Amino acid sequence: MSNENIVIVQDLEKKYKSGTHAVKGINFNVRKGEIFGMLGPNGAGKTTTLQMMGTLLGITEGKIKILDYDVSTESSLVRENIGFALQEAGLDSLSTVRELIAFHVKLFGFRGVEIQERVEQSLSLLDLHEYSDQMIPELSGGTQRRLDLAVSLVHDPKLLILDEPTTGLDPAHRADLWSLLKKLKNEKGITIVMSTHYMEEADFLCDRLAIIDSGEIVAIDTPQKLKKTIGKDRIEFKLFESLDEGQIRLVKERFDEADVSIEESYFTIRVGDGEEALLDTLKSIIDMDVKVKGTKVLRPTLDDVYLKYTGKRLEEV
Repeated sequence: MSNENIVIVQDLEKKYKSGTHAVKGINFNVRKGEIFGMLGPNGAGKTTTLQMMGTLLGITEGKIKILDYDVSTESSLVRENIGFALQEAGLDSLSTVRELIAFHVKLFGFRGVEIQERVEQSLSLLDLHEYSDQMIPELSGGTQRRLDLAVSLVHDPKLLILDEPTTGLDPAHRADLWSLLKKLKNEKGITIVMSTHYMEEADFLCDRLAIIDSGEIVAIDTPQKLKKTIGKDRIEFKLFESLDEGQIRLVKERFDEADVSIEESYFTIRVGDGEEALLDTLKSIIDMDVKVKGTKVLRPTLDDVYLKYTGKRLEEV
């Protein structure tokens, strides 16, 4: 992965006539060859940002440069170098897979034998050969999403912009698409900017990640470094019966009260290293006559990071 910036976003804002302030002065860069993610709930400003990057929506304030082209003043040059797949695939239901890809190849000005070459290249890259003569409504959701990517890639863009690429897919199709995006990055060298509200997706795919909330970027770094800001692991103790008042007092006296969180059927204790501390901590709990059903070490997650920076859990938004 290069340190060269393929995307530069400066003081970007989007205000609508209704008064909605969808994007509030955000700044970020995307490096050549990386998968850059925007993690946040619906309505956070992710889609609006990507639409401005893709020249689909005007900018109120600020600037976006893609491959040194200004999105506002050089939009045609930007479009020649990017592929864009929206959250809902807008595919022609009257075409076969092969016909749709060929149509988009022609839209980008390819002629003659190049058309067939590009179609075959796209079918191979996205593993679509077996579906090439099927009508689009006959395809599964996962295959339609792959076709949407194929259409976005017919002109060999340097940047691929994906808005919630796996929304609506079952876990198996989602995992297939993750593998495909890794392949596009590793084998084709394509830079990818994507939005998601799935924490496991952001963690698995993204080299760097911007956490966005209410139109503002509240944190930006690698998933690993973001999780390190949380610090401690947690040990979860599942209970046969709720702690009584005496047990609650003992737990809070034995451990730092700020590190203890008690619920009806379980409680957690923050520790430096969960695996190392598990046995000693469990012994202390058993000595308090607490009936423990089971234990689990919980590492910091991106949901913990989101909670730290926004005061909310992403799954609750």
